Amino acid sequence: MDLAKKDFKARRKPGVDLSTMVYGKVPPQAKELEEAVLGALMLEKGAFDTVIEILKAECFYVDAHQKLFSAMQRLAGKSMPVDILTVVEELKSSGDLEAVGGPFFVSRLTNMVVSTANIEAHARIVLKSSSSASSSASPERSSPKRTKIRPTYSTCSTPPSPNSSKLPTTTFAKTTIPSTGSS
Repeated sequence: MDLAKKDFKARRKPGVDLSTMVYGKVPPQAKELEEAVLGALMLEKGAFDTVIEILKAECFYVDAHQKLFSAMQRLAGKSMPVDILTVVEELKSSGDLEAVGGPFFVSRLTNMVVSTANIEAHARIVLKSSSSASSSASPERSSPKRTKIRPTYSTCSTPPSPNSSKLPTTTFAKTTIPSTGSS
């Protein structure tokens, strides 16, 4: 009987990590591209200036990648170069080096990079994946919603003169109201 339990456990496939699942589905992510972007940032001198306009730390799905990107942002803020040595030192000084996987993990990121030529396109895919993940992770699934359009009145910064034909502007804003079940 004891041998049968061991055989069952040996044949059983490893379970799915439920911490990454939202409503039974894994949110969109691009872990390999995140690693490629981070590795390329440490290899290419001007790459960080391009990527900083597209991404922020919250765009990265993996927590370790967020910490790495934040360290790179701090280095850029200090006008220091963003390379493997300075990133490792910055992570050491902030106490995050072991949390991201240590110096080996950081160096592994640079070894995975084949080319830095497409870093902007890769960064945009990471951004797209992060926005898809945040929209799929929203728990607003419980009840259908009605959309009500209501006018919003805003006036110009300077009041119109009596001789002017300009009137205050009227814009329309969408308001989402949870339905109560009755129409």
